[in-house]
Amino acid sequence: MKNFIPDEKVSEVRHMADIVDVVSDVVMMKKAGRNFVGLCPFHAEKTPSFTVSSEKQIFHCFGCGEGGDVFNFLMKHEGLSFPEAVKNLARRYGVDIPEQAMTPEQKRRITERETLYDVNRQAMDFFRHVLLETAQGKKGWPI
Repeated sequence: MKNFIPDEKVSEVRHMADIVDVVSDVVMMKKAGRNFVGLCPFHAEKTPSFTVSSEKQIFHCFGCGEGGDVFNFLMKHEGLSFPEAVKNLARRYGVDIPEQAMTPEQKRRITERETLYDVNRQAMDFFRHVLLETAQGKKGWPI
């Protein structure tokens, strides 16, 4: 966590990266109206439920619920952290990311943010487990 990627560089990478281009390296997709559809790389399926919007630069699977932007896709599919996903796309699209050491305040904010994300992820895992895998959850599912 010693290096920091400035927000303007993250925005530049987001603007340069094309989610359809990145996802099509992994998923064979077909044009369906404004979007592209294919088999989800995150769960086994026979009928395409994975949709990529070139216009919105997002993906969503109607089967498993995964979704997000190009960074989320790489993080989930490749097991990368957010900075790794940004650097990966920056290399791919020729965006220079200067190495810049973080200030103590930046380190504190990032640590705090990561802690909040981790707590939220743990809560999500707990509630998902209760809803889908317990007798109490079966009373509320399907909605």
